[in-house]
Amino acid sequence: MQRGELNVDPIQSEFFSIEALDGLTEALVRETIQNTLDAGQPGKKVKVRFWLSGSDDAVSFKLADQYFPALWPHLQAKGSGLQSVPAITEDVPFLTIEDFQTRGLRGNPTQEKDEAGTKNDFYYFWRNVGRSGKEEKDRGRWGLGKNVFPASSRINTFFGLTVRDEQPRGLLMGQSVLKVHEIQGERRYPYGYFGVTQEDGFAMPTGDASFLAKFAADFSITRKDELGLSLVIPFPDSDITQERILRSVIRQYFFPILAGALVVSVGSNGSEKYLDESSLLAHVNGMDEAFRREIEPFLKLAEWACHVDNFIEVKDLPPEVSPQWSENSVPAEVTSVVRPKFESGEHLAFRVPLLVKPKDGTTQSSYFKVFLQRDLGLENHRAAFIREGLIVTDATKTKLSGVYAIVVIDDKPLATLLGDAENPAHTEWQSRSAHFKGRYHQGAPTLSYVKNSVAQLVQMLTSSKENSDPTALADVFFVPKAQDPEESRKLTIKKPTPGPEPPGPEPVPGPNRPAVRVTQLKGGFAVHGLAGSTLPEFVRVTVAYEIRRGNAFKRYQPADFELDKAPLQVSSEGATVHQSGLNRMVIGDLKPDFKVVVTGFDAARDIVVRATSEAPRDKEAATEDTANATTV
Repeated sequence: MQRGELNVDPIQSEFFSIEALDGLTEALVRETIQNTLDAGQPGKKVKVRFWLSGSDDAVSFKLADQYFPALWPHLQAKGSGLQSVPAITEDVPFLTIEDFQTRGLRGNPTQEKDEAGTKNDFYYFWRNVGRSGKEEKDRGRWGLGKNVFPASSRINTFFGLTVRDEQPRGLLMGQSVLKVHEIQGERRYPYGYFGVTQEDGFAMPTGDASFLAKFAADFSITRKDELGLSLVIPFPDSDITQERILRSVIRQYFFPILAGALVVSVGSNGSEKYLDESSLLAHVNGMDEAFRREIEPFLKLAEWACHVDNFIEVKDLPPEVSPQWSENSVPAEVTSVVRPKFESGEHLAFRVPLLVKPKDGTTQSSYFKVFLQRDLGLENHRAAFIREGLIVTDATKTKLSGVYAIVVIDDKPLATLLGDAENPAHTEWQSRSAHFKGRYHQGAPTLSYVKNSVAQLVQMLTSSKENSDPTALADVFFVPKAQDPEESRKLTIKKPTPGPEPPGPEPVPGPNRPAVRVTQLKGGFAVHGLAGSTLPEFVRVTVAYEIRRGNAFKRYQPADFELDKAPLQVSSEGATVHQSGLNRMVIGDLKPDFKVVVTGFDAARDIVVRATSEAPRDKEAATEDTANATTV
């Protein structure tokens, strides 16, 4: 480094150390496959191969020495930023990542600065940080994704062998990213290259065919002459394992796999697993129960969504107003038809049109798709927002009760807008993003419109348009009506009528009488029907231990109790408990005198119970009855 040159340590890897991503493996998988999808050849299914050597297939230190001839002094230098440096005599385990049916790193390898009108993948990949040559049609924007490759290595180093459809056809280069450090009293720049160094210090890749073939053989590269890019990460981080790669691929890219756009193989120690549209669900079935419960419903919904061609159309938005949802976004006659389907757990597909209005371009019509399914087990789930195959993990942090949802944005105008709003790790949409702010008319409202789509559609499908029932809690609470002072005075001075007061008429149950009642029992509660009430189709029950402050239901933890596990006991008469788990249950097949009893709670604590009756059978004679939270 020259005197006066700024000391700047690379920090790009910090963009991937965020809570929205489940560790380094997930960040690596996301960035690798995102780049592959961007570089895919039109109309072809792209393939990605992950191969971990482990210790059994590691390259011997003698063989590997030719690839690190001058790197070790930098790795061992004080201030290099490395936590632990492998010994020079240690064999080199590695991770190889290859893509196929892609274009490779095209462009002139001698280019050293931007050139107008020139697209040079090689130049932007190897000679730029935080600067991207990707276009608006691509998934990436920030030019930071490739920094996950050195971050995945214990020595912050990686190699890239690319084959292109231009000359020179095959090229190999490498890069090591450390911190500013000193060797023999001289400051050294953080970035170092593996390649052929020219007289002025400019690093060029090697295109020597025999050397490339030997490198490919040493690091288990399967590419022969196929176009694409093969990456080698020596000394991969211990967080990166075959099982974690497999889980990350399934969790992050299940949709393009099920859609037939992507195939991924994950191998290690002679074992290789292939993920495509026909094998993905089978792989998930062989994994642990917790992972299956998390991902399987989304996979089944996505599998159905990939073949849908009949959508429920949301109304077009007026072009002159800010996009926003209203109760009429879906026509009432349509909602009344699809609501029972939603409640019974059927899949639903919505097509949502909107306008994209760039400030420096013409307004374009676009759309996105929303796929919904009711979770009859009433678990809380976060919707999966997928932009061009990439899951934006923190597009919304809100979890909805009893709903699986997938939002797919693959129409180019809207996908471009949302891509501009993403942070460097592609986990959030931010209206103040440097690539987004000021670029669109109604940009921020458009973001909100997409983010709120699931919650708004679910509200339309679950809300009742009947009047509320003011007597729903009459059998649980009695709160005397506050009287006006004048009325109190009149009552005070009124003389009593001599003689016994005649009995009043018997109350006649009306259509607004509550359908269910919650009563206290020792160590539990009972939910039962009321004579003269219209029976609902089913009753949802939610339970929690009462707390001094806040919402008891939101503070529930499975460690408190689970309705389907001891010591709790559930019994029923004249009803069937269809779903029971955690702190929720669904009661159906109701008879007029039905009763469901739950006991076994901690007798020293109060419980709060919310019972909601839905979809009454006689819709002309009954409204939707809701019994609010009741402490018993």
